[in-house]
Amino acid sequence: MSGGVRLLCSMELFIVMVLVTVVSVHSQLMDPEKEKQMTDLVKHMMECRQIPGLSMTLVKGKETKTFPMGVTKLGTEQTVKSKTMFSLGSITQSFTAALIAILTQRSAGVVHFDTPIEKLIGGELKLSTKTHTSEVSLRDLLMHRTGLSAASISVLSGLPKSMTRGDVVSHLKELPQVSGIRNEFQFNSLMYSLAGHVAEKLTGNSWEALMKTLLLDKIGMASSKVEVDSISGPEFARPYVSVDDELVELDTSIYDLGPLAPAGTLYSNAEDMAKAMRYFLGDPKIAKNVDLPLSVLEDVMTPKILLSPGYRASLDRSSHHWPVPDINVGYAMGFFRNTYRGYQVPWQSGSLPGYQSIMWLIPEKSIGIFIVINGQKHSDIPLATLQALTYYISDLLLEADPWIGLTNACSFPEPFIKTVEFPDFDFKVKSPDFSLTDYQGTYTNALLGDMVIGKSPTNPKYLTFSLGKAVGEIQPEGGNVFRLFLGGNFKFMTSPSKSTFPVPFVRLFFEFKGPKCTGVKVPDSIFGGTPMDFVKKPDVKEEL
Repeated sequence: MSGGVRLLCSMELFIVMVLVTVVSVHSQLMDPEKEKQMTDLVKHMMECRQIPGLSMTLVKGKETKTFPMGVTKLGTEQTVKSKTMFSLGSITQSFTAALIAILTQRSAGVVHFDTPIEKLIGGELKLSTKTHTSEVSLRDLLMHRTGLSAASISVLSGLPKSMTRGDVVSHLKELPQVSGIRNEFQFNSLMYSLAGHVAEKLTGNSWEALMKTLLLDKIGMASSKVEVDSISGPEFARPYVSVDDELVELDTSIYDLGPLAPAGTLYSNAEDMAKAMRYFLGDPKIAKNVDLPLSVLEDVMTPKILLSPGYRASLDRSSHHWPVPDINVGYAMGFFRNTYRGYQVPWQSGSLPGYQSIMWLIPEKSIGIFIVINGQKHSDIPLATLQALTYYISDLLLEADPWIGLTNACSFPEPFIKTVEFPDFDFKVKSPDFSLTDYQGTYTNALLGDMVIGKSPTNPKYLTFSLGKAVGEIQPEGGNVFRLFLGGNFKFMTSPSKSTFPVPFVRLFFEFKGPKCTGVKVPDSIFGGTPMDFVKKPDVKEEL
């Protein structure tokens, strides 16, 4: 039996085996017929998108229901439950922003969102320009509008193991300036690490401890965690990615984000997220436990910067192609803001390899929708699955006619618009300007650590690449430019499907002075972006 057939059989088995387990906190959130239609659509999408497990929480007024479906681990009967833990990725940032808001209120008027960071932590902060160093504020960090490079590869590679958040702050000057402060939205996880460090400096406690004592415990999220030793236990859903069209379980070691934790390490479940959504929706019973006026929480969730065209294109559905417009109106602190069917919608999504999640709030109707999955078959738009479900469920809860259904859910965003596919790279290796041995060695960046370029054991035309948790091979495209093809835990980014050519992650631009290699520049993506600089270390012979 082929791997593909085994996968299909396994997926069919858990769909038949699990169907749906519903945990009801209150009596009726929607009428039984609509609820059956909803669960039928969810099961349909789980089957067509090959989703192993899904956990969903719906809130409307005082009513709450959780819908755990599927399995936590393929090939087993370990079913998802309402207490099953999932990684929520960037939804963590909504909570970090709320924590910072709490600290501003506890400062007796000393700390505000617009207080420059330099005034809070002194000479520790040194950014790429004096203007950035003196003017960047808490609001700028939380709104991703500092204008500094995101150093995107750090999300995969991680930062050096010994690095603390204080160390991160001392090396942020390595981030080049992409634009002016407050000029544009530029997603940057490193800025949430800086925000976490500010919280630590203000209180003398770790971000992890502050999150637990000042926010999660106050909301009543007793099971949720922002630091775990391992996510391989039975209480966690295992993560899956698509490699050559087959779902493969990932090594969970890649989820240790270290000092980047304030940007993406919240683990939670359906039951706790019901409480979280009630809090963000302004439930007075939960809000009174948290040291934060609801007016300040509203400020956190109010957008003050428009998205840049690239981001807006993927999150705005205001054109005539869409039956119901969903208009993005900007970004707040840890929250996007859209307008759907005339209602303001603060929301956030999370995406780490193997996990995708969404938290979608309609405060005017006290509606909250949370959905998280532990993998799906390859998609050029991973969030599309959750968006389709969110639109459908929103319409049911708003008592509107759904425009998503069994005929278009699996193809979404088609047939409304054609999916913009990642370019198919038919790449031909070309000889570099110098011998491959001239490119080998260790290159260092004070923030990102050591990158090692070595001899390939399998192909004499390639070189190996290693930077923290990111490994792969680099192939010359001519001149002193190489393309990086990721392997190991990130092979799914190179070979998600058998029907396409391998996908490069980024180009590396090596620099020479005469015959000697002196460094390498690493942009944000294969399409370019302001690069990070790595300097080549002297080899042993040169030192002698």
